[in-house]
Amino acid sequence: MLNHTIRVLSLVGLGHFQTVEQWMTEENRTEQQAAEETQETEDSTAPQENEQEAGSGGFAFGDEANQKYPVQVKGALDYAAENKYEYGPRLREAELRWDVVSAEPMANGIARIRIEYMPTSGFRGDPGSEYMDVDAGGAVLARRQINVPKENKPVVLMGVAAFSVVLAVVLISLMTVFKPEAGDPLYVAGRTLWIRAEEPKQQDFITYTGADVNGTLFNWAMAPENETDNALVYIKVTLINQTSGTVNMVVDETAATLLSGDKVTYRPINTIDRAYTAEPAPKFNVPEFVPMWGSVKLNEGEQVIGMLVFELPKGSSYEELRWTASDSATIKYQ
Repeated sequence: MLNHTIRVLSLVGLGHFQTVEQWMTEENRTEQQAAEETQETEDSTAPQENEQEAGSGGFAFGDEANQKYPVQVKGALDYAAENKYEYGPRLREAELRWDVVSAEPMANGIARIRIEYMPTSGFRGDPGSEYMDVDAGGAVLARRQINVPKENKPVVLMGVAAFSVVLAVVLISLMTVFKPEAGDPLYVAGRTLWIRAEEPKQQDFITYTGADVNGTLFNWAMAPENETDNALVYIKVTLINQTSGTVNMVVDETAATLLSGDKVTYRPINTIDRAYTAEPAPKFNVPEFVPMWGSVKLNEGEQVIGMLVFELPKGSSYEELRWTASDSATIKYQ
């Protein structure tokens, strides 16, 4: 009896132990699954939180950039307007317009704002571009210029349409206009051309009014490459065809040389590439300024009038101008 009883208790105990073991296993499995789900939730949430720290999520372009990153965009635009020195002497005093291109989220709430800029008026060409790294509070941390505005080259054609790139060429009959003053040292005769080169004039900058290829008037300007030490020197040149044939020539960097008082030779600058649109500047305006550059065709009895421009050290004196395009002649200033 005793043995039977003990046997029954053992069976019951064994079943009890199996039930307890099974219950504990299921409970542990539930806890483990819950822990794994919690970890997965934390892992999936972390990148989102980091992304939210950088911005409101992803690249944005145009107006969308302003909506997603209003603080950073405003910080970049305000900084650009208040610090135009980065644009160089040609644009730092000009009225400019800025357009937001895109915003790129970065770490720690920083956004990279890309913008384009250009003069508000009188500009035709490709805008400049730059980007700024701006933090969540609108402070600019870094700024980099990508490229500056590139304008369409000013080309003005007046007179004969065959003049390909000469600006404002004026052709007048030799019989009615050409009356050289006796003894004028600025008039010199070559083999085929009469050449007159007026006294050189020096300015820090040159501004003038001229039309583009479509006939639209703009204010143009030129500046020395080295504004600190150099100035621009312009010379009004008249070329007259005194032969019975046609004279073809190219006015470029090899067309003439200017000898300074310290015996240094300078060549003309490209008045097409160096010209850019600008606000009017009466102090530097040259009335009736007509850049001379490009291909020229002169028939018998015709003349062309324009300006050659040189870049020399400030305060330079001038000894002579030597003309070498299609003819040769030297005009002495000393």
